[in-house]
Amino acid sequence: MDPFSWSLILVGAGFLVIFIELFVPSAGILGIVAAACLISGIVLGFMDSARTGFFLMLAVSITLPLMFSVMVKIWPHTPIGRRILIGPQAREDVVPTGDYYDELNSLIGRLGIAKTKMLPSGIVIIDGKKFDAVTDGLPMEPGDTIKVSTVKGNRIVVTKYEGDVSDQFDLPATDSDLLSRPLEELGLDEDPLG
Repeated sequence: MDPFSWSLILVGAGFLVIFIELFVPSAGILGIVAAACLISGIVLGFMDSARTGFFLMLAVSITLPLMFSVMVKIWPHTPIGRRILIGPQAREDVVPTGDYYDELNSLIGRLGIAKTKMLPSGIVIIDGKKFDAVTDGLPMEPGDTIKVSTVKGNRIVVTKYEGDVSDQFDLPATDSDLLSRPLEELGLDEDPLG
């Protein structure tokens, strides 16, 4: 056979091997074989004539990207693509569940008090229980009234509440600034060694 026939056979075989790679996992071995076939076919085309070599090179450089774009659209629907790629997930499949998460979700819309300074995370008290929470970005001082706006995973997101709720909460005084309190209030002995 002449180089022209071999060049067409090799280029055709290269495209066929690329198509087979779509269905057979080979860890790139079939891709290397396809590249070798395509390059060999183009080299043999140049051995036949410059016109044949340029024609094959142009055909490969146009067909290869088109083939890859079609393969990207087809591959997720092949048996291998369905095994490797995860389809769209339902909300129930990715949102945590359980008693703890149900308790957190029941807090949405509830009011509470910031126990610590929130820059943006800190501790809040809601219904007498302490929770770790995150603000929506604005810092809050201890004693500020908060409202639970949402729960993301296991994180409570709170916003500052501006309404009047002073009589709704029975909270202990915040002891956030221990250094400014007198020594007598801290309950320390005057002379620990004596």
